[in-house]
Amino acid sequence: MSLARFCRKTVAIIQPTQRVAEAAEQMREQHVGALVVVQDDLRPVGMLTDRDIVTRVVAERADATAVFVAEAMTCEPAIVRVDSSLDQTLFAFKKHGVRRLPIVDAQGRVAGLVSLDDVLVLLSAELDQTAAAVRENQGP
Repeated sequence: MSLARFCRKTVAIIQPTQRVAEAAEQMREQHVGALVVVQDDLRPVGMLTDRDIVTRVVAERADATAVFVAEAMTCEPAIVRVDSSLDQTLFAFKKHGVRRLPIVDAQGRVAGLVSLDDVLVLLSAELDQTAAAVRENQGP
C-alpha cells in the first residue's frame, strides 16, 4: 500500500520568508496544526507547528509579526515518498520522533502530508475489517 491515498487533499504550505503571524493566521483559517515550509519549487525545507510557534516565539516573548517562519521552523524535515510503504512510514515516524511527515513526489516536491493519526485510523479500520471477517467465518 503506497501513500498516494494521503495525497488527495491540499497541503497547507508556507514560505520561509513569511512572518510567523501570517503562519498562525493560516493555521487558524485552514484548521491545521502544522504547515510544510517550502521553497518556490515546492520542495520542503522545514515544518512549522503550533508547538514551534509557542516554544520559539510566544514563550520567548518575540513579536510574531517580526519573526520569519525560517527562524521558528524545524529545519530539514523528515520526509517520505509517495511510493513509500506503510512500514517505511511507521519507521520514519518512530526514527524521527514526529507526528507529521510531508510526502514528496519523484521530483522532491510536496505531494501530500501524512500524520500519525491518519495511519492509526487506517490501521484500526483494517483491524476492524479483519476482526469482522474472522467473526463471520466462525463455525457452529
